[in-house]
Amino acid sequence: MSTSRRVVRAAALTAGLSLFALSAQAQEAPKRPYEFAGDFSLAASQGNQQVTTIALGQRYSYKFAHWKFSQSAAALRGTANGVRNAELYQLSLRSDYDITKKLTAYLSASGLRNTPAGLNSQLLEGVGLGYQFIDTERDKLQFSLGLGALQRSFVGDAESQSDFVGNASGNYRHAFSKAAYLEQTATFTPNFTTSDAWLLTAKSAVVAPLSARFGIKVGYLVNFNNAPPLLPPVNGVAQTVRFKKFDGLLTTGVQFTY
Repeated sequence: MSTSRRVVRAAALTAGLSLFALSAQAQEAPKRPYEFAGDFSLAASQGNQQVTTIALGQRYSYKFAHWKFSQSAAALRGTANGVRNAELYQLSLRSDYDITKKLTAYLSASGLRNTPAGLNSQLLEGVGLGYQFIDTERDKLQFSLGLGALQRSFVGDAESQSDFVGNASGNYRHAFSKAAYLEQTATFTPNFTTSDAWLLTAKSAVVAPLSARFGIKVGYLVNFNNAPPLLPPVNGVAQTVRFKKFDGLLTTGVQFTY
Protein backbone atom coordinates (compact mmCIF):
# COMPACT_ATOMS: atom_id res chain seq x y z
CA MET A 1 0.00 0.00 0.00
CA SER A 2 1.40 3.40 -0.95
CA THR A 3 2.22 6.03 1.62
CA SER A 4 -0.42 8.38 0.22
CA ARG A 5 -3.19 5.80 0.71
CA ARG A 6 -2.15 5.21 4.31
CA VAL A 7 -2.25 8.94 4.96
CA VAL A 8 -5.73 9.21 3.44
CA ARG A 9 -7.04 6.30 5.54
CA ALA A 10 -5.54 7.76 8.73
CA ALA A 11 -7.15 11.11 8.02
CA ALA A 12 -10.52 9.46 7.37
CA LEU A 13 -10.28 7.47 10.61
CA THR A 14 -9.42 10.60 12.59
CA ALA A 15 -12.35 12.47 11.07
CA GLY A 16 -14.70 9.60 11.87
CA LEU A 17 -13.59 9.48 15.50
CA SER A 18 -14.02 13.24 15.81
CA LEU A 19 -17.57 13.08 14.44
CA PHE A 20 -18.38 10.23 16.84
CA ALA A 21 -17.10 12.24 19.82
CA LEU A 22 -19.12 15.29 18.79
CA SER A 23 -22.23 13.15 18.37
CA ALA A 24 -21.77 11.63 21.84
CA GLN A 25 -21.44 15.09 23.40
CA ALA A 26 -24.58 16.26 21.61
CA GLN A 27 -26.52 13.30 22.98
CA GLU A 28 -25.55 13.92 26.63
CA ALA A 29 -28.49 13.89 29.01
CA PRO A 30 -29.98 17.35 29.61
CA LYS A 31 -29.62 18.98 33.01
CA ARG A 32 -32.16 17.67 35.51
CA PRO A 33 -34.96 20.15 36.26
CA TYR A 34 -35.05 19.24 39.95
CA GLU A 35 -32.65 19.39 42.89
CA PHE A 36 -32.97 17.81 46.33
CA ALA A 37 -30.78 17.95 49.44
CA GLY A 38 -31.34 16.70 52.96
CA ASP A 39 -29.08 16.99 56.01
CA PHE A 40 -29.00 15.45 59.47
CA SER A 41 -26.98 16.16 62.61
CA LEU A 42 -27.04 14.64 66.09
CA ALA A 43 -25.25 15.59 69.30
CA ALA A 44 -25.66 13.53 72.49
CA SER A 45 -23.86 13.25 75.83
CA GLN A 46 -24.37 11.03 78.88
CA GLY A 47 -23.05 10.93 82.43
CA ASN A 48 -23.22 14.00 84.65
CA GLN A 49 -25.25 15.79 82.00
CA GLN A 50 -27.61 14.20 79.49
CA VAL A 51 -27.89 16.39 76.41
CA THR A 52 -29.45 15.47 73.07
CA THR A 53 -29.82 17.76 70.08
CA ILE A 54 -31.22 16.70 66.71
CA ALA A 55 -31.30 18.93 63.63
CA LEU A 56 -32.90 18.11 60.27
CA GLY A 57 -32.89 20.15 57.08
CA GLN A 58 -34.24 19.72 53.57
CA ARG A 59 -34.61 21.70 50.37
CA TYR A 60 -36.17 20.96 46.98
CA SER A 61 -36.56 22.89 43.74
CA TYR A 62 -38.07 22.17 40.33
CA LYS A 63 -37.61 24.27 37.18
CA PHE A 64 -40.38 24.35 34.60
CA ALA A 65 -40.19 26.19 31.28
CA HIS A 66 -40.87 29.62 32.82
CA TRP A 67 -41.55 28.74 36.46
CA LYS A 68 -39.37 27.65 39.34
CA PHE A 69 -40.75 26.16 42.55
CA SER A 70 -38.56 26.12 45.68
CA GLN A 71 -39.23 24.61 49.09
CA SER A 72 -37.14 24.25 52.24
CA ALA A 73 -37.74 22.98 55.76
CA ALA A 74 -35.75 22.73 59.00
CA ALA A 75 -36.34 21.29 62.44
CA LEU A 76 -34.30 21.43 65.64
CA ARG A 77 -35.05 19.93 69.03
CA GLY A 78 -32.76 19.80 72.05
CA THR A 79 -33.08 18.55 75.62
CA ALA A 80 -30.79 18.78 78.65
CA ASN A 81 -31.42 16.42 81.58
CA GLY A 82 -34.93 15.81 80.29
CA VAL A 83 -35.80 19.50 79.95
CA ARG A 84 -36.36 20.97 76.49
CA ASN A 85 -33.88 23.77 75.85
CA ALA A 86 -34.12 24.21 72.07
CA GLU A 87 -36.98 23.97 69.60
CA LEU A 88 -37.23 25.42 66.10
CA TYR A 89 -39.41 24.48 63.12
CA GLN A 90 -39.29 26.29 59.79
CA LEU A 91 -40.97 25.90 56.38
CA SER A 92 -40.57 28.09 53.28
CA LEU A 93 -42.28 28.03 49.87
CA ARG A 94 -41.52 30.20 46.86
CA SER A 95 -42.59 30.31 43.22
CA ASP A 96 -40.71 32.40 40.63
CA TYR A 97 -41.98 33.32 37.15
CA ASP A 98 -39.48 34.37 34.47
CA ILE A 99 -40.25 37.86 33.14
CA THR A 100 -36.91 38.00 31.32
CA LYS A 101 -33.82 35.82 31.42
CA LYS A 102 -32.65 37.52 34.64
CA LEU A 103 -35.78 39.17 36.09
CA THR A 104 -38.47 37.16 37.92
CA ALA A 105 -41.69 37.83 39.80
CA TYR A 106 -42.22 35.76 42.93
CA LEU A 107 -44.81 34.67 45.47
CA SER A 108 -43.61 33.33 48.81
CA ALA A 109 -44.89 32.00 52.11
CA SER A 110 -43.03 30.89 55.21
CA GLY A 111 -43.76 29.66 58.71
CA LEU A 112 -41.60 29.64 61.84
CA ARG A 113 -41.94 28.35 65.39
CA ASN A 114 -39.21 29.19 67.90
CA THR A 115 -40.60 28.96 71.44
CA PRO A 116 -37.25 29.46 73.28
CA ALA A 117 -37.16 32.88 71.58
CA GLY A 118 -40.75 33.62 72.63
CA LEU A 119 -42.30 32.92 69.22
CA ASN A 120 -45.26 30.54 69.14
CA SER A 121 -45.89 31.05 65.44
CA GLN A 122 -44.87 33.34 62.61
CA LEU A 123 -46.46 33.42 59.14
CA LEU A 124 -45.08 35.61 56.38
CA GLU A 125 -46.60 35.99 52.91
CA GLY A 126 -44.79 38.02 50.27
CA VAL A 127 -44.76 39.15 46.65
CA GLY A 128 -41.98 40.88 44.75
CA LEU A 129 -39.27 40.82 42.11
CA GLY A 130 -35.99 38.94 41.92
CA TYR A 131 -32.95 39.62 39.76
CA GLN A 132 -30.23 37.10 38.89
CA PHE A 133 -27.01 39.14 38.77
CA ILE A 134 -24.70 36.14 38.29
CA ASP A 135 -25.66 32.75 36.84
CA THR A 136 -22.67 30.59 35.91
CA GLU A 137 -21.68 27.01 36.60
CA ARG A 138 -19.60 28.06 39.62
CA ASP A 139 -21.26 31.24 40.89
CA LYS A 140 -24.88 32.28 41.36
CA LEU A 141 -26.07 35.56 42.90
CA GLN A 142 -29.69 36.69 43.23
CA PHE A 143 -31.34 39.63 45.00
CA SER A 144 -35.05 40.06 45.73
CA LEU A 145 -37.23 42.97 46.85
CA GLY A 146 -40.87 42.72 47.88
CA LEU A 147 -43.75 43.49 50.23
CA GLY A 148 -45.72 41.21 52.50
CA ALA A 149 -47.91 40.53 55.52
CA LEU A 150 -46.55 39.21 58.82
CA GLN A 151 -48.65 37.48 61.48
CA ARG A 152 -47.10 36.48 64.83
CA SER A 153 -48.19 35.05 68.17
CA PHE A 154 -45.95 35.03 71.23
CA VAL A 155 -45.38 32.76 74.22
CA GLY A 156 -47.61 33.78 77.14
CA ASP A 157 -49.67 36.21 75.02
CA ALA A 158 -53.15 35.22 73.85
CA GLU A 159 -53.31 37.97 71.22
CA SER A 160 -51.67 37.81 67.80
CA GLN A 161 -49.99 40.65 65.93
CA SER A 162 -50.35 41.50 62.22
CA ASP A 163 -47.96 43.85 60.41
CA PHE A 164 -47.29 45.21 56.93
CA VAL A 165 -43.65 44.48 56.09
CA GLY A 166 -41.07 44.62 53.35
CA ASN A 167 -38.52 42.09 52.19
CA ALA A 168 -34.96 42.41 50.93
CA SER A 169 -32.98 39.22 50.45
CA GLY A 170 -29.85 37.95 48.76
CA ASN A 171 -28.54 34.49 47.93
CA TYR A 172 -24.97 33.71 46.84
CA ARG A 173 -23.53 30.28 46.04
CA HIS A 174 -20.02 29.35 44.90
CA ALA A 175 -19.32 25.81 43.73
CA PHE A 176 -15.79 24.52 44.28
CA SER A 177 -16.81 21.31 42.49
CA LYS A 178 -20.05 19.44 41.73
CA ALA A 179 -20.34 18.30 45.36
CA ALA A 180 -18.50 21.04 47.29
CA TYR A 181 -19.87 24.55 47.68
CA LEU A 182 -20.20 27.66 49.84
CA GLU A 183 -23.61 29.29 50.26
CA GLN A 184 -24.68 32.50 51.97
CA THR A 185 -28.22 33.87 52.28
CA ALA A 186 -29.56 36.90 54.13
CA THR A 187 -33.07 38.33 54.53
CA PHE A 188 -33.99 41.72 55.99
CA THR A 189 -37.64 42.33 56.91
CA PRO A 190 -38.45 45.98 57.69
CA ASN A 191 -41.70 46.51 59.59
CA PHE A 192 -43.82 49.39 58.26
CA THR A 193 -46.45 49.01 61.01
CA THR A 194 -44.03 48.96 63.97
CA SER A 195 -40.83 50.54 62.71
CA ASP A 196 -38.47 49.14 65.36
CA ALA A 197 -39.75 45.54 65.02
CA TRP A 198 -37.55 44.61 62.06
CA LEU A 199 -36.13 41.12 61.52
CA LEU A 200 -32.89 39.77 60.10
CA THR A 201 -32.11 36.19 59.13
CA ALA A 202 -28.78 34.93 57.76
CA LYS A 203 -27.62 31.43 56.84
CA SER A 204 -24.08 30.29 56.03
CA ALA A 205 -23.17 26.80 54.83
CA VAL A 206 -20.07 24.97 53.60
CA VAL A 207 -20.28 21.45 52.16
CA ALA A 208 -17.28 19.14 51.61
CA PRO A 209 -17.93 15.93 49.63
CA LEU A 210 -17.58 12.41 51.00
CA SER A 211 -18.89 10.80 47.80
CA ALA A 212 -20.99 11.74 44.78
CA ARG A 213 -24.14 11.89 46.94
CA PHE A 214 -22.95 12.48 50.52
CA GLY A 215 -21.03 15.32 52.10
CA ILE A 216 -20.15 16.95 55.41
CA LYS A 217 -22.09 20.16 55.99
CA VAL A 218 -21.23 22.92 58.46
CA GLY A 219 -23.93 25.55 58.82
CA TYR A 220 -24.63 28.63 60.93
CA LEU A 221 -28.05 30.26 61.28
CA VAL A 222 -28.72 33.72 62.72
CA ASN A 223 -32.18 34.97 63.72
CA PHE A 224 -32.28 38.58 64.95
CA ASN A 225 -35.47 40.19 66.26
CA ASN A 226 -34.98 43.87 67.06
CA ALA A 227 -38.13 43.99 69.23
CA PRO A 228 -38.48 40.62 71.00
CA PRO A 229 -41.57 39.92 73.13
CA LEU A 230 -41.72 40.10 76.91
CA LEU A 231 -41.01 36.99 78.92
CA PRO A 232 -44.23 35.14 79.86
CA PRO A 233 -45.89 35.92 83.22
CA VAL A 234 -44.61 34.05 86.29
CA ASN A 235 -47.33 33.03 88.78
CA GLY A 236 -49.64 35.55 87.15
CA VAL A 237 -47.12 38.39 87.48
CA ALA A 238 -46.29 40.22 84.24
CA GLN A 239 -42.61 40.45 83.37
CA THR A 240 -40.73 43.54 82.22
CA VAL A 241 -37.72 41.68 80.80
CA ARG A 242 -37.74 40.69 77.14
CA PHE A 243 -36.39 37.68 75.31
CA LYS A 244 -32.95 38.13 73.77
CA LYS A 245 -32.74 39.71 70.34
CA PHE A 246 -30.11 37.33 68.95
CA ASP A 247 -30.30 33.59 68.31
CA GLY A 248 -27.41 31.69 66.70
CA LEU A 249 -27.32 28.03 65.73
CA LEU A 250 -24.23 26.09 64.62
CA THR A 251 -24.78 22.64 63.07
CA THR A 252 -22.41 20.01 61.69
CA GLY A 253 -23.76 16.92 60.00
CA VAL A 254 -24.16 14.80 56.89
CA GLN A 255 -25.88 16.01 53.71
CA PHE A 256 -27.43 13.89 50.97
CA THR A 257 -28.02 15.37 47.51
CA TYR A 258 -29.90 14.05 44.51
